[in-house]
Amino acid sequence: MNGEDFAKEIIVFLGGGANINKSWHCVTRLRFNIIDDSQVDIAAIKKMQGVMGVRFHSGQLQIIIGNRVVEVFSEIIKQLKENQENDDGTKKGFISHILDIISGIFIPVLPVIVGAGLLKGGLIFLYVMDWVSEKSHEYKLLYILSDAPLYFLPVLLAFSAARKFKTNEFIAVTLACILIYPTLSDLVSSSGGGYFSAFGITVPAVHYSYTTIPIILGVWLLSYIHRWIDRFIPSILKIIFTPLLVLLISAPILLIIVAPLGNTIGLYLEKWLLILFSVAGPFAGLFLGGLIPILVIAGGHYAFLPSVFANFKSLGYDFMLLPISFVSNIAQAGATLAVAIKTKDSQMKSLSYSSSFSAFLGVTEPAMYGVMLKLKKPFYAALMGSAVGGAIVGIFSVKIFAFSVPGLVSLPFYMQKGSNNFIFILLGIVSSFLVAFISTLLMKLESNVDSIVLIKSKFSKKNKITLRSPMTGTIASLSNVPDDTFSEKIIGDGIAIIPTEGVVKSPFNGKVSMITPTGHAIGLISDQGVELLIHIGIETVGLQGAGFNLQIIEGQKVVAGEVLVNFDLEFLQENEIQIISPIIVTNSEEYYSIIPTKRKEVIGCKDNLLVINRC
Repeated sequence: MNGEDFAKEIIVFLGGGANINKSWHCVTRLRFNIIDDSQVDIAAIKKMQGVMGVRFHSGQLQIIIGNRVVEVFSEIIKQLKENQENDDGTKKGFISHILDIISGIFIPVLPVIVGAGLLKGGLIFLYVMDWVSEKSHEYKLLYILSDAPLYFLPVLLAFSAARKFKTNEFIAVTLACILIYPTLSDLVSSSGGGYFSAFGITVPAVHYSYTTIPIILGVWLLSYIHRWIDRFIPSILKIIFTPLLVLLISAPILLIIVAPLGNTIGLYLEKWLLILFSVAGPFAGLFLGGLIPILVIAGGHYAFLPSVFANFKSLGYDFMLLPISFVSNIAQAGATLAVAIKTKDSQMKSLSYSSSFSAFLGVTEPAMYGVMLKLKKPFYAALMGSAVGGAIVGIFSVKIFAFSVPGLVSLPFYMQKGSNNFIFILLGIVSSFLVAFISTLLMKLESNVDSIVLIKSKFSKKNKITLRSPMTGTIASLSNVPDDTFSEKIIGDGIAIIPTEGVVKSPFNGKVSMITPTGHAIGLISDQGVELLIHIGIETVGLQGAGFNLQIIEGQKVVAGEVLVNFDLEFLQENEIQIISPIIVTNSEEYYSIIPTKRKEVIGCKDNLLVINRC
């Protein structure tokens, strides 16, 4: 994986740039101060190829990636900066800005909607099986429980939108309550011509339960009105007069102009989609099916949510986003399962099986980012399967009668008495699965195992390399190093030295490949290809360079015995730094064995430290 994609995934698994308070790095690991630890997906980070370990230590999240740390860190800083610019609205396009608003409003609300949808789906199943009567009190009570979040959807969206637009949540919720207040609903029901009059003003008569766009526009308007009024009210009077004036101004504008406009927009979107799928159903389904996985990556699928809820309000079902997302998710599950069966890489096999299971349940991020986008070809197969499934959904106008995560758990929600709707969705998901699964099996996947074998064979020569010690001190095993990155040999094999002198010398002729800004760690490459890491002390990065005096620069050629860095041993001990220093061969996998010296003490550049066997 290139540095750009690697950095992008890390940021996503850390909970996004907004969850990163501070970032820096040392010689082998990325270091982060995280705002909310619960948003960090540790398991997903551990599964990333190239990640050698992840841990929280002293309030920091540390991601161990070895030699690529500088490259990846530079890319992370670049992307965080770009994201910050986008958050400030300086570089984000209009469409991206709208999608960000829609997703930011709907995502917090979806869990309760999905929960209610599962309950309604179960109720549909009981009704279709004739196990419950529509007239029974039990049915009506369960229906209330399952329908309440959708009926009062404007209230939920008002709270979420207020957070997104950075305005008062309780005034926003009050506006939503006004829209669905029973007396207003009675006025709407009693008005014959679609309008009623109040204070000599004509007010459009509309039922706003189940709606989305009216309240979102209303809260957006509220955010401006609230800020405008708040500027002119003295601080001592704000708590009384600001909410009063805001309600008196925003509520009439909402009822007379904004909410009816939002309702009209929703109706036209619904009519346009109905016409599109009735006239060109197969082609619309084929196009949207093939596009859905790409939209998910960009977050563009959230743009369809207002139409989905509008469909549930007026039609009682959705015929577009949820059924097509269902077949798309199953296609991704099929492609990922094929990777699990075909790949020889044990790590990828394990990841693919677990990701495929998640995709069957409607959660495709692990499959999307962990498998398909890494290997690319399975993603193309999933697009083909998704397009075929989408076309079937379009041909038969497949409907879902409750909101749900588009996975196998939603199957009961497609049941309808006297209809083949359930058969058609089964046809759609089976077709999408088979197309993606078989296509992936027929494709040639890159094998990480093969590439490792090639690397090992390339460097397999019958000779030995003897490395002298870069430091003077007492020998210790890596298992004694109080850092599992070194003690568990995550980044390579080697040995540790407890220094008795504050000087580090080059143990061979070669080049300086890397220096940490703080000077506590140096990477070298010998003329024979040995990649060596000299790490002075543990957690010395916290000294920010104090006590270290570098004598070389990155990229410089060095000869055996040349001084690389001087360090103040007493200063490190006074600051309670553990001075045990790992000496690691970071390309250990290229060698047959690495044998440490049997000496108890070594003198820098005089005594041998490691013997490296090529075969």
